[in-house]
Amino acid sequence: MTPRHARETGVALALYAVLVFLSFLPQSLRPRDTIAYVGDSLESVYIVAWNVHQFFRSPAHLFDANVLFPHARALAFTDHRLLPSLAVAPVQWATGDPVLATNVALGLVSLLAAMGGRRLAMVLGLPPVAAWAAGALYAFHTYQVNEGPRLNIVAHGFVAFALAELVLYLETGQRRRAWRTAGFMLLQGLSSNYHLLYGALVIALVVLGALALRPRVVAPRLPVLGAAALAAALLFAPIAAPYLRTAREQGYVRELGPGIGLEHYLSTSPTNLFYGAMGTEVRLQQRGPHFVGFLSLGLALLALAEWALRRRHHAEDGAVPPSIWVPAAGALALVLVLLSLGPDVTAWGHRLGPGPYRLLYRWVPGFQLVRIPERLGLLAMLFVGLLAGRGLCLLETRGARVGAVLLAALIPLEHVGPLAVSERVPVGRRVPEYVGWLAANPAHAIAEVPIHGEGLVREETEEMYFSAYHFKPIIHGYTAYPPLLSRLLRRVAAEFPSETALQTFTRLGIDTVVVHHGRSVGGDLARRLRDTGQRSPEPFRRLLRLADLDLESRLPGAVATRRIERLARFEGAPAHLYESAADEIYRVLPAAAHAPAPFPRGQRRLDPAWHYRTKIGDPAPAADGDPATSWRVPRFLLGDEFFEITFDRPLRVAGVVLPLRRDSAFPTRFRVAGRVPGRGWMELARLDEAHVLQLVDRLRGDLGRAALGFDLGGRPLEGISLLVDEAGTSFDGWSLPEVEVWTPE
Repeated sequence: MTPRHARETGVALALYAVLVFLSFLPQSLRPRDTIAYVGDSLESVYIVAWNVHQFFRSPAHLFDANVLFPHARALAFTDHRLLPSLAVAPVQWATGDPVLATNVALGLVSLLAAMGGRRLAMVLGLPPVAAWAAGALYAFHTYQVNEGPRLNIVAHGFVAFALAELVLYLETGQRRRAWRTAGFMLLQGLSSNYHLLYGALVIALVVLGALALRPRVVAPRLPVLGAAALAAALLFAPIAAPYLRTAREQGYVRELGPGIGLEHYLSTSPTNLFYGAMGTEVRLQQRGPHFVGFLSLGLALLALAEWALRRRHHAEDGAVPPSIWVPAAGALALVLVLLSLGPDVTAWGHRLGPGPYRLLYRWVPGFQLVRIPERLGLLAMLFVGLLAGRGLCLLETRGARVGAVLLAALIPLEHVGPLAVSERVPVGRRVPEYVGWLAANPAHAIAEVPIHGEGLVREETEEMYFSAYHFKPIIHGYTAYPPLLSRLLRRVAAEFPSETALQTFTRLGIDTVVVHHGRSVGGDLARRLRDTGQRSPEPFRRLLRLADLDLESRLPGAVATRRIERLARFEGAPAHLYESAADEIYRVLPAAAHAPAPFPRGQRRLDPAWHYRTKIGDPAPAADGDPATSWRVPRFLLGDEFFEITFDRPLRVAGVVLPLRRDSAFPTRFRVAGRVPGRGWMELARLDEAHVLQLVDRLRGDLGRAALGFDLGGRPLEGISLLVDEAGTSFDGWSLPEVEVWTPE
């Protein structure tokens, strides 16, 4: 690198650092303890801390994270963020502050994306100012900053470096460029699984386009590129293997995810300094603001118009002439934007037709695991940035250099605005005292109660974060693929110290419980009452008792009967408690194990003459014999939902069996009723302690055997019905692959 290039690179990096500071205010003002919001931000903080802790201590067990006990390879339930974590290991070691380390990692991946965009722009022949602007837009546009809480989602800078090397390889045939392309994609995979998949898609599109344009030149170069890709894949295998194994065990798959409308690309963050809130309603995660920027859009259109009119200007010294890469960048930007819209192309509430993302989801491996298609818009902005840079270049060649410099500065500033939400979390000496106690004393596995509730599962990142100060196993965790046993444990823990909770904890080896006095309880029940128009406090208190959620009133009895023992209590300044009035630590004491409910014996029977009825949803998918389909109530349960089967004649019923998948949902409390000949509908069974223990035992053994079975003893019935119990709730609704009626063999 010449002194001039080194100086230009240094200036570019310094200016990008200024944009890091401006884009993430006020987080960048207080990086030691400030995050965007509780949820995704704290998940990233925890994962950075875990990676630094475990990689240098026992790398072979990197994926055996301490969260989501008792699951092995818990890190494989989400994206690993390994390389950004290791890059800030010195910060973690020097300060012991995982929040600061994660904020530094956020700054580093932003700088990497900016430099990657700049590098690609320069390979394509853009001059320094235009190339800087291309990198700035790629790294600091509105949606990128919106995704900042998710470190893995913004860590896509290696894709741009890989594309730069790919362009050079396809143009020159230099083998080292092919190996560098694969190397950068390996680094991308070590940073983010998400963008390994997205980057591979973009590289494939570029290769296919080059092959179509110059088949005789490009085709002979593909074997070397393939060999480099294979070598990179082999090096990535230790990371991929835990995911493949866990995916097989847990049945990783997602339904076709929702997309966004085109109007989101004209919608700003509500705190945007230039425009304020503009466009449609946007959110902090899905359906976020994708504002392109008016200056960027105008300059990109200028570049495309110049190409379409075929006016010739000064030729840039690039690997590919603008006559080729400008339309290619335009096409890639358009394709990625259309893919980001998800299953359907919509604009301002109007469906324009099916989207091309459906083809990706159906035919391209890996996209069945993607939850949020709109994140493809992050890479779309790389190509918008290149086009905007080309527009600036055209202005420079027409003698408007000062104007081009001013526009280059304004391009990223058009996106600047303080973070819509930011929070400060305890670090260092402000960490709650109970955390230090857990670090210093033995605990096999820990539960913290009251549970935040199914509707506030993101707040379990608080428990994840504080566990980074002791790394003892905890049952909690917010993750991309929540396992069924963890969701069941969350419900059971909410009932602590009920016998159901204590029996379950003893079965699984959960011996320590932290009680946060003053934390709200029964949030899901409160929502149910609110949604059904019940405002009086007395029904809420009664339902708390019915649902075993009245923690404070049950603790003394559990201590008196020697089911639990208090080990420690912490009172004091709020900073040492964190959202509680007092923290207590209890040990679960040994007791005789209760027997689980017997599983029915017999075989499934299906009859086309049976009649199915539900309050909401089509019952047919739960009676078609296909476990890939489900009957669904796709909303929060209000208490009047049911699933009913009426037989054409009396039938001896051995039991009702509900096979479950990882993503199945059912009420916290429900009952099985049967229509008894001559007596009408009667309750025959319910989801009680014995059935919870039955399900726990089956989930511990093999998720493929996950099922709830209700033994009905072979009694004659004219029908069966599943009904939500009075105190039953479910944030995720009701979702059952099959409702099986078993008859005696």
